[in-house]
Amino acid sequence: MISASGLLYRNGEFIEAHAIIENGKLVIREEPSENAEVSGIILPMPVNCHTHLGDAFIEKPDKATVEELVAPPDGLKHRMLAAVEPEEQIAAMKAAIELMGNTGISHFIDFREGGLEGTRRLLLASIGSRARPVIFGRPEGIDELESLLTVVDGIGMSAVSDMDFEELAAISHLTKKAGKGFAIHASEAVQENSDEYLELKPDLLVHMVKADSDDLIACSAANIPIAICPRANAFFGLKPEIKKMLDTDITVCLGTDNAMLASPDIFAEMRLLASNFGLTKEEVFSIAFENGRKVLNSLPGLWAADSQDYLVLEVSLGDPWGSVLEAASENIRLFDTQE
Repeated sequence: MISASGLLYRNGEFIEAHAIIENGKLVIREEPSENAEVSGIILPMPVNCHTHLGDAFIEKPDKATVEELVAPPDGLKHRMLAAVEPEEQIAAMKAAIELMGNTGISHFIDFREGGLEGTRRLLLASIGSRARPVIFGRPEGIDELESLLTVVDGIGMSAVSDMDFEELAAISHLTKKAGKGFAIHASEAVQENSDEYLELKPDLLVHMVKADSDDLIACSAANIPIAICPRANAFFGLKPEIKKMLDTDITVCLGTDNAMLASPDIFAEMRLLASNFGLTKEEVFSIAFENGRKVLNSLPGLWAADSQDYLVLEVSLGDPWGSVLEAASENIRLFDTQE
């Protein structure tokens, strides 16, 4: 597709516009066009701000606690990651990345376990994909950190309750010294000490389901964004206080978390946000279509995200808010800048 006309979502509202590929670049004009190939809703391509694609090969269990399933080093996920054949894992990650590319994800921030080898596998799985990986690796030990920092975009760790704090502090310090981003899970299933994870100076926190008002105020004061993963949280019977995060002036972005628990589909996350968290439609769309890009651009050492990333939903324009939330993957049209 090289042209589309309809309604453009921008800064919390819909305006008449059209988009067209010119000289290999997508150009947006704030006026309709009668000659476009497709009529629909033009949206910024979302960023998936938190994935664990390495466990995409694992069949979703019927039920489990956070500790039983994903806590290192003995959670089911980590035992299976240690045993999986590289080819099986790479193929499963590739399928998940292709799904993201086909559903309009521009970038995804993956917490990639397995050190250098884990990073190599994700890079292989990403070859040829529309969705661009932002790899937050996890060293197998601090001795591997220096080498890992030469090939990843940042470091993504488990939680302060999962490992020695002094080692975590050393990892954060060396990561910052290398000019890379540092992110960490926090207060997912139990409330953790905010003084500890804030001392690590993270560029991104993940989950914060069990954080209280004081924790959120402290995060807001430190200007640290939070990635929420509602569908994965729901599997464990958890529900983040998203409204409270927004009311505390925190930049909330959206992720899909473990691929074994939830497909990496941002539109599915949006539908849950809209139906189950008491958010306005403007808040849901801001989280999904604006904040992810803001967070991506705020991470140290990364390129500026391409402001010309857009997709089109070929749907009715009568109620654009509802049409976006009800859209199916077959409604998504992607621009081809190679034409």
